[in-house]
Amino acid sequence: MDKLSFHSTNDPALSIGEKQEFTINKSFVFSVKQMYFKSLSEISVRLINFHRARARRYKNMLKNLGGPAQPSNTSDNSNKPRKVKGSSISKEILEAVLLKLNAFEQQKGYLDSTISLNELSRQLETNSSYLSKIINRTKGKSFKHYLNDLRIAHAFEELNNNPQKRKFTIEAIAFDFGFRSAESFSKKFRAAYGVYPSKFMRELNKN
Repeated sequence: MDKLSFHSTNDPALSIGEKQEFTINKSFVFSVKQMYFKSLSEISVRLINFHRARARRYKNMLKNLGGPAQPSNTSDNSNKPRKVKGSSISKEILEAVLLKLNAFEQQKGYLDSTISLNELSRQLETNSSYLSKIINRTKGKSFKHYLNDLRIAHAFEELNNNPQKRKFTIEAIAFDFGFRSAESFSKKFRAAYGVYPSKFMRELNKN
């Protein structure tokens, strides 16, 4: 039985043609390996660039969305009472109500879906007429819009900073933030930030 034999290119038994063919085959295998590793490197670089670009787009999205994260005329200005024009409310009453209103915001009382103007005025030890006028003229919005703006701002911060919160359904999140329906929450979130909360959470989870 013949035995297999392997020859190097220095083997005198090989002809010149065989030596050239062996060298060519060896070079071909080396070239294929080079092309493989070069392609692998290019794919890796493209993947890295893709993820970096997506991360930049995500940061820009958050930057753009973050603009109105703090609704105007809420807690930042609560300690600075402004004159309520055309009202019989005294300065002392105004300052006292705004101070208590600020405490209400800090304690996140707005997350209670059952809170009403009458109930809040009772808690703040004032009457609903005074409270409505103070909110309308110092915050620049109605009581209803005042509550919803606080809730939406809080929702934005929580969804952005708390990954666990993003595991719940939109309906559960809506109730948790003081809204009575997922539809109402989604519409108000989109009105404030230009994107539905479901899409906002998907983008956050991708990154």
